[in-house]
Amino acid sequence: MTNSLRWTWRGTTLLLALLALLASAAVSAQTLPTPEAIASLKSVSDPQISHDGRWIAYTLATPQREGKPARQQIWRVPTQGSQPARALPAPADASDEYPRWSRDGRSLNFVSDRPLPKELDSGAVAKKQVWQVDADGNNARVLTQSIGDVSAFSFDASGKQLAYLATDPPTAEDKAAIEAKDDAKQVGEFRQFARVWVQSLPDGKPRALTPPGIQVQDVAWSPDGKQLAARISDGTTLNHYWYRSRVVLLDPQTGTQQKVLEARASAFPLQWSPDGSRLLYGQLGSHGMTAVPMIHDIASGRITPLGTDWPGTLWLVRWQDDRTLIGEGQRGVRGGFLRFNAADGAWKEIAQPQIPYQAFTVAASGQIAYLGMTASQPIEVWTLHQGKTQARTNSNPQVATWKHGTVRELSWTSSKDGRQISGLLLTPPDWKPGKPLPTLVQIHGGPAWAWCSGWQGSWHDWGQLLSTRGYVVFLPNPRGSEGQGAAFTELARNDWGGGDFQDILDGIDMLESEGVIDPQRLAIGGWSYGGYMSAWAASHSDRFKTAIVGAGVIDIGAMALTTDTPDYLPGYFGSPVTQREIYDRHSPIRFAGKIKAPVLILHGEQDKRVPLSQGQMLHGALEFTGTPVEMVVYPRGPHWFHEFEHERDVQERVLGWLEKHL
Repeated sequence: MTNSLRWTWRGTTLLLALLALLASAAVSAQTLPTPEAIASLKSVSDPQISHDGRWIAYTLATPQREGKPARQQIWRVPTQGSQPARALPAPADASDEYPRWSRDGRSLNFVSDRPLPKELDSGAVAKKQVWQVDADGNNARVLTQSIGDVSAFSFDASGKQLAYLATDPPTAEDKAAIEAKDDAKQVGEFRQFARVWVQSLPDGKPRALTPPGIQVQDVAWSPDGKQLAARISDGTTLNHYWYRSRVVLLDPQTGTQQKVLEARASAFPLQWSPDGSRLLYGQLGSHGMTAVPMIHDIASGRITPLGTDWPGTLWLVRWQDDRTLIGEGQRGVRGGFLRFNAADGAWKEIAQPQIPYQAFTVAASGQIAYLGMTASQPIEVWTLHQGKTQARTNSNPQVATWKHGTVRELSWTSSKDGRQISGLLLTPPDWKPGKPLPTLVQIHGGPAWAWCSGWQGSWHDWGQLLSTRGYVVFLPNPRGSEGQGAAFTELARNDWGGGDFQDILDGIDMLESEGVIDPQRLAIGGWSYGGYMSAWAASHSDRFKTAIVGAGVIDIGAMALTTDTPDYLPGYFGSPVTQREIYDRHSPIRFAGKIKAPVLILHGEQDKRVPLSQGQMLHGALEFTGTPVEMVVYPRGPHWFHEFEHERDVQERVLGWLEKHL
């Protein structure tokens, strides 16, 4: 008995030692996430759960090389069981998007540029049309013959009436002028509009419902087919989309506008209640940086706002049934799901998962399909039902073999006014507390945006890339961010570089006192507003040894007069003509002479949000003063990059710059 016990103990010890060695070998075998690997990640979006809650359709985008856009495919996965997700059959060079289930779940509709049947492929029909497949993805047929590319569509409850949005193609005169290079354009003159077309199925002829001169941003057919709700504007620009649209009711026979329901609409999807008596839309806040979902009772005119007293930022709301709605947003650094009473707007928070941004749908049973993530897994399709969450897809299994930084959720107290400020911290996988490390403070875009707890790995989120290489990455959500209610978001008005900068410094102070940050190896960087704050910090503090300015706002007043969203900055600072002095007080270009630390500037050549001239101003000023500066310009690059090679290069530049200067 004694010998048996001795050998059992010895065998157990050997087994434990072997397991420890295997675990150690597994950790050492993990690979570092490279810029190429991160840029190669597939992107999951647009989860659509069927009305009966059995299936989820979603879009999966696969990056392509040589400047080509990502190829989009529609996949489907069951909400329960072990059956894996699979792609719908599609031609190899086709791109499918905007999946929407039929009411009965027997078919799936979507927008695609698939090759058209020979009888339709005459050159007079656009590439992007509405297609339909059976629920299993087979038996594909095209439903529309639009002369302009289709961008969105809506069916009535019967599925026999289809409304779709299509952009007017260039006229013969326009094509001739372009060919002859006689193509001068008058600013503010709009020629190609997205219009509503309606069509009876299966073989009705399409007819234009709205006239030229009206841009239709969104359309929704009432369940009974008797009314169309539309969000419209008088121009076709992005500024009209975000800031200058209104919600109207249209007669589906004549296109006549019956009434204006909301004169100051936000970019919130129009949704009828299942019984068709109420319409859900968004109302833009008075300063343009917040929005409130509204329930509008069509018969009585009664309007019920949703979530104004929730201490977070409500992103999206959807009908579950006539009595209940589900909302999604962010509170602190966590996502939030809420259940609303449609009668009075009362809410109850039902879950706080890790979510990246607004994207979910809800079945009649209350089962939710949403985009979720974890600290070690990028965005995937998840379900939430009866309080339980579950990942349903695994689109990037290779990530499991990567090393991952450790994510910690933070909060600290502002020295300015005692407010609670939130943020995230990423540390290397093997970091031990008490060992200060080189640190990047990365600032998000916005300011009305926020870091969310979960995966931080993309061309513009550098947390995983850097933390797995020995850096600490600090991600603060200062005042002006989302996640703490509308009043907190609006604290950035007239105060860029003020209270928000102090909130960031307070977080740095806390982490320095904890022994996390090495103050001698501290950098700051970010994109858009994050680029602004990086330039501001470099000109107002000597704590940062270097700054990375990605598409940064450098002269706020000049940007207000040259951006493609001219209503954006006046919401923060007023008129850029009569109140230019306050713009100048908060512009980094006015303080460029104080910048001594080396600066890396990254900017897209075709950026219309923050024009290239903003980066050029800072580059020119620092060259003039003799401050070390490098500027990289990305040909064809917009404000938000989408070419694989550019996405990889941004990460490589960031990593190389920090290795050089920290």
